[in-house]
Amino acid sequence: MNIKITKNKYVDAFLLLMMFSAALHMIILLIQSLYEGNVYILNYFNILDLDLFISGISNTFWCNFFSGVVALIIYLLILKVNKSEWWIKKEF
Repeated sequence: MNIKITKNKYVDAFLLLMMFSAALHMIILLIQSLYEGNVYILNYFNILDLDLFISGISNTFWCNFFSGVVALIIYLLILKVNKSEWWIKKEF
């Protein structure tokens, strides 16, 4: 596997570690959510631990709805920015 995000192999290794860890974290949360039957675990604000700064942000339906909207907006922004591919060099 030869994924180059930057020109620095140490930064690339760190970014790939972060992406791997985030993906594994999301899989664990999904399994826990299915096991417990609690969709609030998948709240984007809860995943970011924003409840440490704003208590109760992940406990209501509307907060969960808003967190989904925020996650969707971020996703769409990433798609828009990534379309131009000016910041990433693909070499597979």
